[in-house]
Amino acid sequence: MRKFRTNGCSEGVIVCLHTNQLWQERGRKNKNKWVWAGIAILALAAILIIDLKPWHKHHDTISDQWPFHDLTKGPYSKDFEGLDISRHQGKIHWDELVDENPQLQFVYIKATEGSSIVDPFYKRNFDEAKKHDLLVGSYHFLTRRTSMAKQVDNFLSNIDLQAQDLLLLVDIEEDGTRGWSRSIIQKNLAEFIRLVKERTGVSPMIYTNEAYYHLNLYPEFNHYHLFIANYNLAPELGTAKYDIWQSSKRGRVRGIWNYVDIDQLREGVTLEDIKQP
Repeated sequence: MRKFRTNGCSEGVIVCLHTNQLWQERGRKNKNKWVWAGIAILALAAILIIDLKPWHKHHDTISDQWPFHDLTKGPYSKDFEGLDISRHQGKIHWDELVDENPQLQFVYIKATEGSSIVDPFYKRNFDEAKKHDLLVGSYHFLTRRTSMAKQVDNFLSNIDLQAQDLLLLVDIEEDGTRGWSRSIIQKNLAEFIRLVKERTGVSPMIYTNEAYYHLNLYPEFNHYHLFIANYNLAPELGTAKYDIWQSSKRGRVRGIWNYVDIDQLREGVTLEDIKQP
């Protein structure tokens, strides 16, 4: 019995050890599989986060009544003839805006961005500006994420072309084109302009800041109508001439309870020069 038990126990130990080794090997393989699966999931999540950049996404305004009180401080702006507005201004008190700012003649209103974004305040702002007898134009914010054809479709399908008083406007900036080279910027902007002109008969005006214009667009786009931002001095564009100067992004204007971009026509330019035919 003892010998039988000894032999049995030895064989059993060998079998047990072998079985344990098999289980350990399988466990390691399974563990490796889960590790690699985890790495793959993390890598995919990282790619999606980087690609989608949720921190850059535009968040809808919490209420169409926002802001609920005046968020601005300091003296009111006086030296402007126009404004450009978007959802960032929130609800605008149009009666007060027009009554308290008799120098205000025109407004550019953000309509769209990229291939799918429509400014939630666009239609209301456009209708109110027209109702208050201001000259109105619409603009599109150009981005790098989708084709120019899709962006033009988004823009033109969300505006009433016949109701535009002023030239359509394309807004091109570093925030929208980060990562593009100068040549790619010029190629895509030219394509956007070509497609708009093909469908409307008129090239849009170009909005950008002075530094961006010199770096990426000068002198190839000098012959277009230009809307240039410089928050210190009137723009200097060499051989090019701007039509509109955005002189501040922190204008304080009665009737608008958030800071707003304020604009001036260049000396010698009239609104007739930038009207949509």
